[in-house]
Amino acid sequence: MDDKKSVSDSELRAFAKKSIKKKRDAWQFLFVTILVNAGLTVVWWINGPSANFWPAWVMFGMGLGVVAAFMDAYLSPFRGRISESEIDAEIKRMQARGL
Repeated sequence: MDDKKSVSDSELRAFAKKSIKKKRDAWQFLFVTILVNAGLTVVWWINGPSANFWPAWVMFGMGLGVVAAFMDAYLSPFRGRISESEIDAEIKRMQARGL
């Protein structure tokens, strides 16, 4: 019984470590996105601002990445544990395809 508890604790610890890493990575990506977008806006401004604000395309694309990173780190459907039944179902699908 004690072995099962220690395995469970180590799995929980590994899951918590992974969760913390995802959260840190999301915040780091947000910081990098802000820096990159600020730099591109400065380049746009130095070259003479025009009606075509081209950094918006980069902001949009990186913004989608930031949203995805935060969803993965903070929303429970995206960070839930994989159940044994999900693993078994995937194995059956793979075997049915001959993999």
